[in-house]
Amino acid sequence: MIAIVADSHDNIPNIEEFFKFCRNNKVDFVIHCGDVTEKETEALFKKEFKDKIVFVPGNADIENQTGKTNRFQKIKRAPVPFLDLVIDNIPIGACHKKDKAVRLAETEKYHYVFYGHTHKPWEDNLNGTRVVNPGNLAGMFYPASFALLDTTTNNVYLKILYKNC
Repeated sequence: MIAIVADSHDNIPNIEEFFKFCRNNKVDFVIHCGDVTEKETEALFKKEFKDKIVFVPGNADIENQTGKTNRFQKIKRAPVPFLDLVIDNIPIGACHKKDKAVRLAETEKYHYVFYGHTHKPWEDNLNGTRVVNPGNLAGMFYPASFALLDTTTNNVYLKILYKNC
């Protein structure tokens, strides 16, 4: 099971609930579609998932605000503003903004393209590519949510984050 999150924006209580859900539900890998924000939050994700997480940069990450270039140096991170992955033979793209997600989907290279930025859970199908926004983990503007990709059934589910999930 792969969890896809975006826009965590340092909401530590929600992040900890997400961690708890992942521990209790056999999440094997995490894709974060940007806007982790602070280095301390990065450290929490790193501690919880070790080498089983990848990040793309977001527009609210401190790196982008200050011009630092090595913020995620010790965490696997896309060297470009998108990820190109194959997990369990499923081609996956990930980025932060929808316009880039649409461009990735238009290549017809991916089965899924995940993105964040808008905070709104959303799904489109573009030429056979499922383009999915998992919402936002911070709970800003919309309820806190994330997506789950079950690689055995090849299905994506939206999970609304509640306390004691």
